[in-house]
Amino acid sequence: MIRALRLVLATLLPLGCASAPVAPPAAVKPPAPSALPPAPQVSPRVDNPEGVERDVQARLAHVAQVIVQDFVTKATEALRAKDTARAKILADKASHLADDLALALKGAK
Repeated sequence: MIRALRLVLATLLPLGCASAPVAPPAAVKPPAPSALPPAPQVSPRVDNPEGVERDVQARLAHVAQVIVQDFVTKATEALRAKDTARAKILADKASHLADDLALALKGAK
């Protein structure tokens, strides 16, 4: 009896594990492009563009001066700490920034 039960289970086991082939999922279509074109980028209206340009240049010059001064301060601190390599790098950066600032201000006038 046990031998017959084993024979039946051995015969039916592969059938129970087999399954019908699964169909691949349907292809997903990408969303259709919007019918409306993108909104245009609108800049605020400026009544006095020359004045605004001068104001922006002055602000940028001030920021650049602050950055140059920061490099000078850090270079001085590095010298006090006897870190000459760092002091040289910082002084070079300050010098290059100052030169670039001078050229930018000269070109803006």
